[in-house]
Amino acid sequence: MTAPMPRLWVFSDLHQDCPENAWDPVVHAPASGFDVAVVAGDVHMPLLRALEWLSERLPGLPLVYVPGNHDFWWDRGEERYTIQDQIERGRERAGTLGIHLLMDDACLIGGARFLGGTLWTDFRLGSFGLTHAFRSAQGRDGMVDYRRIRTGRRSRDRIEPDEVFAMYRASHAFLDAELARPHDGPTVVVTHHAPHPDSLPSRYAHLAWCDASDLTDLIERHAPGLWVHGHVHRHADYLVGRTRIVCNARGHIDESSGFLADMVIDLHCPPIA
Repeated sequence: MTAPMPRLWVFSDLHQDCPENAWDPVVHAPASGFDVAVVAGDVHMPLLRALEWLSERLPGLPLVYVPGNHDFWWDRGEERYTIQDQIERGRERAGTLGIHLLMDDACLIGGARFLGGTLWTDFRLGSFGLTHAFRSAQGRDGMVDYRRIRTGRRSRDRIEPDEVFAMYRASHAFLDAELARPHDGPTVVVTHHAPHPDSLPSRYAHLAWCDASDLTDLIERHAPGLWVHGHVHRHADYLVGRTRIVCNARGHIDESSGFLADMVIDLHCPPIA
């Protein structure tokens, strides 16, 4: 007997660490119902708090979560946790809470296979090469990640672009290998960073190389049915080959992201034309 295909409630980038962004998922749960909440990162800060926040509001519901870059930011509190702390403790806590935390991991829910991780980027989209991309990402007008993600207890122990690039390569290798494995049912990839430039307002925007990569080759070779991402505070819904790419990020209260609070994707239905 074929397992039923789940209906996915998709959202990301709630940024509940900012009080002005307060949002209650219970109030906005789809009236038509859903089977799995698929959340593509940046719900709260740090990762442990994001997991607790989701568990408190959606207790007992099947939930897939991938961490965003903000999930690893230091909150400037007394505990100087590191990215590795959050990864290790996050895995343990997610298991206790029953959340499917995907950090280069896979899980099966119903007849659907979920593959996911933060992904990060390859720093190539619109940059003039890795040296330029690394320097601009870490510079004065670059990504706050390089000031707020800690790798050690000292204030100078902050993540470096080459470490982020290494995490991207590990995620890419994981997805490439797992997507090559046959699966009798739909496959959903969930990442925080965008897998294609069409999710961006412009592939030539400053720091586009910190927001997205161009994974057209991987997507077209493996053709997963759906790829959900966050990070870009801009609603996106388009096709790359036979794969539907969706971003439903709420973003900050003063942004016009096109967020759909009750967006449900039915895996029974074919992708948009």
